Amino acid sequence: MLLTGKKALVTGAGRGVGRAIALLLAAEGASVVVAYRASKASAESLANEIGGVALQADLTDTAQAERLVAEAWEKLGGLDILVNNAAGFGPLKSLATFTWDEINTEWEAVVKPVITVTRAALPHFQAQKSGKIVNLSATLLQRPAPGQGAHAMAKAAVLAYTRSLAREIGPDGITVNAVSPGMALTEFSESLPESLKAAVAERTPLRRLATPEDVARAVLFFCSPLSDFITGANLAPDGGLAVL
Repeated sequence: MLLTGKKALVTGAGRGVGRAIALLLAAEGASVVVAYRASKASAESLANEIGGVALQADLTDTAQAERLVAEAWEKLGGLDILVNNAAGFGPLKSLATFTWDEINTEWEAVVKPVITVTRAALPHFQAQKSGKIVNLSATLLQRPAPGQGAHAMAKAAVLAYTRSLAREIGPDGITVNAVSPGMALTEFSESLPESLKAAVAERTPLRRLATPEDVARAVLFFCSPLSDFITGANLAPDGGLAVL
């Protein structure tokens, strides 16, 4: 029970990796807000299962992001942990063919939710001189894949934001870390060609793709007291893919 008494907000928690994160944080004793954009039924079901609260918001809208944090704070009676998991994923195509507007759309879906929610949560964390922020990046930065360049660029920005923010707000007693999984077995990956998933698994030293639970355990580490003296770090639950 590493998180007994803690209060956590997990974005993109209606399904996939976000759902696994919310489940694990709750299992370790945290009260959890399950934030979602469109997965209402699954988010509410999860919230009922873990005794949490489901809240809807489109995090590309700054006003909705601010409302989400305010409601989460009110519902839980405080906030100790923020997990920025929500992110979109654009079309798979050559980076050379992307227009600037298409790249900007990818950034809006990946980077903006992290920044808008974090900015809204920071005054609360700074006032209490404590808080843990975990941002989801991607091993894709170390292992670029054809057709995923725009997404990799956006996730690189998330990692840069994580490291820079950690340096700035460390004196406030707040840690900011990143978790960068490889390809994970989620609803999204089900839509990818089996040949692509098999090729990634074959290149991975542990010879399989990540499960949502693999990623959730890395997030739990950064949310727990075990990481109290770690900030600006990046942990890759990718089966060793990034080291090759």
